[in-house]
Amino acid sequence: MKRILSFAVIAAAGFLSLAFAMKDDGTTSALPKAASAADIQPRGFSHKVGSLWTQVTNYGFYGDKKYVEPNFEWPGGSGNIYGWLTSIWIGAQIDSVGYVSCGEYNHFRPLDSIHVKTRSTGALSAEDTYTRYTDVNPPNPGAGHHNLGVEIIEHTYAWDQSYNDDFIICDYWIKNVGDSTSQGIVRRTLNGVYVAFRMDADVSGFNGSNTESSLWDGDDLVAFDPDNKLFYLYDGDNPTVPGDDTGNPDPVTGVLRSPGYIGARLLKADSAHFGGHYTGQPTIFSPTYRYNEPLSTTGQYEFLKGSVIAPNATVTRDYRGIFGIGPFTIPAGDSIHIVIAWVIGYGKAGCTLNSQVAQSLFDGNYSKAPSAPDEPLTTIKNSVDAAGIPSVELKWRRNSEYSADPLTGLRDFAGYAVYKSTRQDAGGNPIWDTLAVYIEGDKLDRVKDSLWLGRPFVKPWPPEPVVEENDTLYRFLDRGILNGMIYTYAVTAFDRGDSLLGIGRLENQIGRGRATTKIYMANNPPAENTNKIRVVPNPFLGSSKFNNPNPIETNPWVNRIRFINLPLGAMISIFTLAGDLVKTIGSGDVVYTSRDVAITGDFSGVAEWDLVTKNNQEVVSGIYIYVVESDAGSFTGRFTVIR
Repeated sequence: MKRILSFAVIAAAGFLSLAFAMKDDGTTSALPKAASAADIQPRGFSHKVGSLWTQVTNYGFYGDKKYVEPNFEWPGGSGNIYGWLTSIWIGAQIDSVGYVSCGEYNHFRPLDSIHVKTRSTGALSAEDTYTRYTDVNPPNPGAGHHNLGVEIIEHTYAWDQSYNDDFIICDYWIKNVGDSTSQGIVRRTLNGVYVAFRMDADVSGFNGSNTESSLWDGDDLVAFDPDNKLFYLYDGDNPTVPGDDTGNPDPVTGVLRSPGYIGARLLKADSAHFGGHYTGQPTIFSPTYRYNEPLSTTGQYEFLKGSVIAPNATVTRDYRGIFGIGPFTIPAGDSIHIVIAWVIGYGKAGCTLNSQVAQSLFDGNYSKAPSAPDEPLTTIKNSVDAAGIPSVELKWRRNSEYSADPLTGLRDFAGYAVYKSTRQDAGGNPIWDTLAVYIEGDKLDRVKDSLWLGRPFVKPWPPEPVVEENDTLYRFLDRGILNGMIYTYAVTAFDRGDSLLGIGRLENQIGRGRATTKIYMANNPPAENTNKIRVVPNPFLGSSKFNNPNPIETNPWVNRIRFINLPLGAMISIFTLAGDLVKTIGSGDVVYTSRDVAITGDFSGVAEWDLVTKNNQEVVSGIYIYVVESDAGSFTGRFTVIR
């Protein structure tokens, strides 16, 4: 732990200063200009640079309850969803009556769009966002909304390195505009202000599970760790499932499908405006559950006002965690500063450690963190080796070798690695095989590279060079691939690490949706004639290695037969033996789909059929005739379906 956290101490000692100058009211000297009134619509932006993916909005809500955008998805791209309804709550007294403005009840109105910065445009993290919103006169409020007259400036920060990619920091400046009527008349001090965060985290919607299932929302537990100012939810033992199903173990492999502990850590709370003795600790932690929480805005305020640090939950339910701090007093025109981190990790220990890293980054004023080199710019295509064996060719540019570490400013590139996956674990994550590791100058370190010592995938430096347009690229051939199979590849760059900061080699992330990672289907190129047109598999026996041996939501089971060695632009008509037209498809039609990433490849010489007729019915067992028409000629054949 000390090794991981030590870089923040050094950063705080003066390595780098803030990229933005913070003013007393919480704004910065480098903020973008406000959007025009016509542009101010409810919007969201999804952080996908790290391992924790989620949408942030310009109206105080996090995630996407329709699951179109990620809702606390971890690991990012896996389809394993931990979130449901998550938002900020702000409560205050107006004329001695307490009210709460809640993000999930549409109590906030956008004042600006969402502005995004990346490293190339001066971000403090790998990806920063900035927005503003208010609770004054939202267009469609629910639950008896009452204007408090607050305006929120929100920054979010997400990182992409292996040690800091499991959390997203949210930084809030909450201003009392002094007027809950929007008329600019009243200059009211807000008393009894509470700032809380409600997370209804259904742990977890792993691939293949049903959103209505008790696996999601009926068997969770929630707890609070005062030493780390951290509340968290996790999957407990469902009493309706035989045995101990804590973490939702796969019934075959035993691998946990819901291993994550998810929650929030309080990184900072305003002390100057706090009413009473300020300890820096949250004052609100309350496990609530379905049908057992206040629904009216006045009831919610009394709930916050009367809350204490409650005992941890011991009986599994559909829990929500409500966590926050108060009371504050905010004079008109003044602001308070609250900072939290949404955090997740493997088990309680992982969640705690990741929350500590988030605290360290915040304490270091978001100083630029060390990171891996830029991802190699990679292309992929079919090829053959010198012996004529079908292969996949990966080629990448050397841009990684010239990138500088954002903390030190030095080029610390140290090598490349090539990975391949043909299978997935119970959570839908690729299981990777290492194909090659190239260490610049063959400088294998016996300590930091102990897992690579003597391994056959460690190859001599450099990778095979190829010259294209006066530029030298590197190439790797993966031999013996099968047409029609789905392969996932990744090419990464790694650095030397930093012994002073106690950080080992940092390497680009791999996984679905990552810039390093490509999903590829190998196929023969278009044929010049019709002599070798074939159907595979033939007969179709109800399943095959082409269907996907481990189907999940992001890679579902797909019935498909393939017409191969087609001429360019071929059209295929499929008939019953009686001559009835069943379906018409064309070369380039591929039925295999993926939820969140593109499958690349040359499909111009192949066509696939999902065994569904033109009337959207599944075909029955039998013999079928197909006719191929193309500029290169015609071809007639037959295939058999057995079910």
